[in-house]
Amino acid sequence: MKTIQELTREISLLKDRIRELEQSEAHRDNIVEGLGSSLQQLRLLVDAGPDFFFLKDLDLSYQFVNKANAQFFGLSEAEIMGRNDYDLMPGKAAAACQQSDRLAISEKRTVITTEPVGDRFYETYKFPFLVKGAVAGVAGIIRDVTERKLAEEELHKSRALLSDMIENSGALICVKNRDGRYEMVNRKWQEVTGISRENTIGRTDEELFPGPTGERFRHNDREVMESGSVMEKEEILEDGGGQRFFISIKFPLRDQNGSVSGMCAMITEITARKSVEEQLAVSRDRLSRAEIISRSGNWEFEMDTKDVFMSRGARMIFGVGEGELTIPAMKEIPLPEYRQVLNEALDGLVRDGRPYDLEFKIRRPYTAEVVDIHSVAEYDSDRNVVFGIIQDITDRKQLESQLLQARKLEAIGTLAGGIAHDFNNILMGIQGHASLMMSEKTEDGGHPDYERLKSIEEQVKSASNLTRQLLGFARAGGYEIRLADMNDIVRETSAMFHRTRKELTLHEEYEKHPLTVEVDRGQIEQVLLNLYLNAWHAMPAGGEISLTTANAVIDTSFAALHDIPPGEYVRVRVADTGTGMEEETMKRIFDPFFTTKEMGRGTGLGLAMVYGIMKGHKGLVEVTSSPGQGTTFTLYFPASRKKCLREKPKTSKALRGSETILLVDDESTVLTVTRRMLESLGYTVHAFDSGLDAISFFRDTMNAIDLVILDMIMPKLSGAETFDSITELSPTAKVILSSGYSMDSEARAIMDKGCAGFIQKPYNITLLSRKVREVLEKKNS
Repeated sequence: MKTIQELTREISLLKDRIRELEQSEAHRDNIVEGLGSSLQQLRLLVDAGPDFFFLKDLDLSYQFVNKANAQFFGLSEAEIMGRNDYDLMPGKAAAACQQSDRLAISEKRTVITTEPVGDRFYETYKFPFLVKGAVAGVAGIIRDVTERKLAEEELHKSRALLSDMIENSGALICVKNRDGRYEMVNRKWQEVTGISRENTIGRTDEELFPGPTGERFRHNDREVMESGSVMEKEEILEDGGGQRFFISIKFPLRDQNGSVSGMCAMITEITARKSVEEQLAVSRDRLSRAEIISRSGNWEFEMDTKDVFMSRGARMIFGVGEGELTIPAMKEIPLPEYRQVLNEALDGLVRDGRPYDLEFKIRRPYTAEVVDIHSVAEYDSDRNVVFGIIQDITDRKQLESQLLQARKLEAIGTLAGGIAHDFNNILMGIQGHASLMMSEKTEDGGHPDYERLKSIEEQVKSASNLTRQLLGFARAGGYEIRLADMNDIVRETSAMFHRTRKELTLHEEYEKHPLTVEVDRGQIEQVLLNLYLNAWHAMPAGGEISLTTANAVIDTSFAALHDIPPGEYVRVRVADTGTGMEEETMKRIFDPFFTTKEMGRGTGLGLAMVYGIMKGHKGLVEVTSSPGQGTTFTLYFPASRKKCLREKPKTSKALRGSETILLVDDESTVLTVTRRMLESLGYTVHAFDSGLDAISFFRDTMNAIDLVILDMIMPKLSGAETFDSITELSPTAKVILSSGYSMDSEARAIMDKGCAGFIQKPYNITLLSRKVREVLEKKNS
């Protein structure tokens, strides 16, 4: 049994323990209360911000979301609890979210992603959350970073723009570090110094420019970096071509702490300016002569004294002597239609100091010659002087008119050339079938269809001549360029024309020793016939046509005015005694479709074709006329010193053969009829409507192919590309180029590569047979 003292002590200990337990319970309640307060504050914190916050368990079901996240889904927080991403968003987006969730859980690290949602960008931070040291799920914070993303894009654009501006600047720009080593140079640096970017970066001026030049550059750089100030200085660079002068602006570059970390230089070449400064004194002495040569001049009007000063060049343009021209007199020189505009400009200049820039025509007082003028004038308030510059732009106006004419012809010429090409393909089908039918019938056999077929061939020939004119107008001509005697061409065409126009009288005068010309005879015959017809239309009651030929030498000034090379030419003049033309009509006679004839008597293409064909032959056509005085056309053909050989007449009989021919043409009608013509001549023919198929066939059978007839204009693979592939497979392959176009620049380029011959559509069986035999019997060079 315990003693009373022992029992008393145990009771005392029990009371102490009870007090301890009571105090512990109160402490726990305080902790719980504090934890609840902390959780409430945490909740207020995550709900107060714009960021989304969530907790998911290991099954990736939502256990907590803040208000912003719930609003994003358009649901209440209670509606989201226990659901997963597939319940809340499209499958693709849900899969992406859960993939990054699992990555954060499995690798126990923070996963950061940025993804677009609609037109917004969101940045997500996902990390595992732990309970008693074990991963219990994933937590995430999602932030709208659209504004930051847009700002980054704008910054990137700004940097790219700055980089482009530096790279493409007309100034040389470079950056060096504190040690003087190049860190950046732009493209202009490479152009000016001739040193590549790769050989510049990391090197110093002493290494790039050994000697005094590099030392001077380095000294200036040090001064800029040590002083921290901007330096503007003239630099001299020695190279193989002599001295080059530059203006250099150098300034220090600073790091984040404000310390000088390097320097940047912007360098502009002023070599040309220096040269101008050195020659300025000499140039002033030459000014008067330069004005005369350039047909320009300057004048001044003293506002105080009312005196007018004119340079020698200005007086020559106005056609007056020294001291003869006053402001009132200047107002009377322009043609009447220009006076009001010029007078208002002069009044505004003298009264208000308003500058003007005008073009107008004047009539020189003593010669009555009309001149085109460009005049610019300004007011110098410091000197109280009006000064102006004038220029005689008569020649320029003529050239502008010629350029406008050329552009008109070029546009319509392109259309005409395309029409002629397609029409020639159509004619080829008609011509080919007619030739085949005629070859089956003889003229002596008296077949009733023979004459009809002959008539069809004649009509095709007439239509072919029309397309030939169109190609000449389009300047797609120039085929069959051969040496010719212009005397012969003029004699033959004039004789043929005169037989049908007996009411006209011809006067002919020929150069006794004419130089030869290199021309397409058919096109030049067409030029002359068009001029004869034009003369005949101008003389409905009869009259005279004068034809003259002569050798001529064109000097540089005349050549420059008409955009042709100077040198030897053969000149042909066709003059009539007809009604003549007014100046306005002459300005338009070479315009396509312009005609002065009544409806049905002219197309307006004849003289346009003359112009186009002459341009195509690098020649010139001029016209002079006046009402009642007739019209003269003058043609200039580039002359040749080569001898002209007479051609032997060609047989009209079709020539046969037995070789194997590869035929390529994308037009089915042309392909069929040409194949039949060749087969009727005894040839074995393999026909294809595309270059790709023809090349594939040729690759396998090239040793059996004796000749290729190749269309020039084809889709997908052109004639030129097909020719290149064929000759690459067999450099000795014989190829005839066939086209509805004439021998234009593209065809000439193919011929220059070794093409053996050219034949223009439409062609009959006889012409085709001669061309085939000509090429097959030609020896490979």
